[in-house]
Amino acid sequence: MTVEGILREARAEVAGGGDPDWKALRDRIRGAAPDEAARKQGLAQLERIGAVHRARRTRPEPAAPRPAPRAAVLRTKPSLTGDLELRRTPDHHLEWPAEAAVDHWEVRIAERSGARSDYVTLGSHELPGSTRRFALPLGDVPLRVHVLGRSRNGRLVRRAIASGLTRESWDERWQRRPS
Repeated sequence: MTVEGILREARAEVAGGGDPDWKALRDRIRGAAPDEAARKQGLAQLERIGAVHRARRTRPEPAAPRPAPRAAVLRTKPSLTGDLELRRTPDHHLEWPAEAAVDHWEVRIAERSGARSDYVTLGSHELPGSTRRFALPLGDVPLRVHVLGRSRNGRLVRRAIASGLTRESWDERWQRRPS
């Protein structure tokens, strides 16, 4: 085998990630070189191939790919607006005080599926004026609840809007916002 063939073999093994036997390669180049100049040139090229191999071995391996970041979950702070005092119970009910002027209560529930989306109405419930409590269907998406107290002629007497209500945020302190 020629010196060039031995060097090609060494390059191929280094490129394939192998660990060549450097002493055996040097001995083979010394035996295959036709003269002193070819021997020196072949050993110098083998030394450069060895330098590339050492540099590749000391280079840190690429880190494992990071998992794709999860989409941020919408985190809305619960807030309360209006002139009606709403309270929450541990069993996910809203309570409010009795109001003599209220003939009936209207409770509207809407949910918000994403940070950039609007609240979508789920339903509306009309309750008698003596009602002081309503169960909420809490889940993972934020709810907005309108509690509207109306007189006999339909005029608005009391109102409250609770926003950002989820099962997770139910026990958090509500932000009181001016109406």
